[in-house]
Amino acid sequence: MEADETTTVSGAGTRLLTFQTWVTDVRWYEYAVAHLDPVPFLLIDRSPCQDPFFDPLADPQHRRPVISGLCRGRAMRNLKVGDRFMYITRIAHGVAGQLGLATSKGNLYFAVAALRVVNVWQSHQAASANFQPRRYVALPTETPYPPNLAFEPNPVASAAKECSIIHDENDKWHLPDDATDRMWTRQYLGYRTRSRLRAAECVIESEDGLDCLQLDVTRAPVITPDWWGGAQMNVTGKRIPEALAAPIRKEIAQSNNVLGVADADIS
Repeated sequence: MEADETTTVSGAGTRLLTFQTWVTDVRWYEYAVAHLDPVPFLLIDRSPCQDPFFDPLADPQHRRPVISGLCRGRAMRNLKVGDRFMYITRIAHGVAGQLGLATSKGNLYFAVAALRVVNVWQSHQAASANFQPRRYVALPTETPYPPNLAFEPNPVASAAKECSIIHDENDKWHLPDDATDRMWTRQYLGYRTRSRLRAAECVIESEDGLDCLQLDVTRAPVITPDWWGGAQMNVTGKRIPEALAAPIRKEIAQSNNVLGVADADIS
């Protein structure tokens, strides 16, 4: 769940954030498509403590997305009700080729989600008390709260090793079949040091009655840096005005429109 060219900045507008998913590296992608049971969604954070957490296994009417700043640290400390976020993920060139996408235009991105903050808690522990045990991640099948609320001494809510890309003590990543339980626990404990950060419950924004969330690589809109004005993304992210955010939101929403019929349930 390391931040990928991403952080937040203060001010008005929509915060455009990149994050690492299963399409950000061709080896991650190939593992995921070969293991669809533990990795049913390719456009989610590939960390054991998924942040952002989109709650994809819940039905659309009961999803409770949560962002907690685990991978961005103090850059997310000022979460406020009303904040708007847009999440995009870079498509590895090897993945773009396998998906039949043009690779001659520089970096390509999937536009994944648009979220708006509706509630903020002062810590991960405070946030966890507002959730009931249910299935938040593919494995394990039930956890007490979402995976990005990391405050307990053991990773009771994290996605299983089989669902995650894990980093070792040298910050080298490992596929699930190469990682160890020790690496998995160690990565969680690294996130736990940030558990005093705020956590924010969000709603998925909508356009024309369609959710701005798309986790299917065959339907997610493909965008380039031209969509946000051509500025190069880096660790400071990019705040974009409504004139640039609205078309991206609309593209995500319309990707849920099948033959003119609203179909926001992508789970």
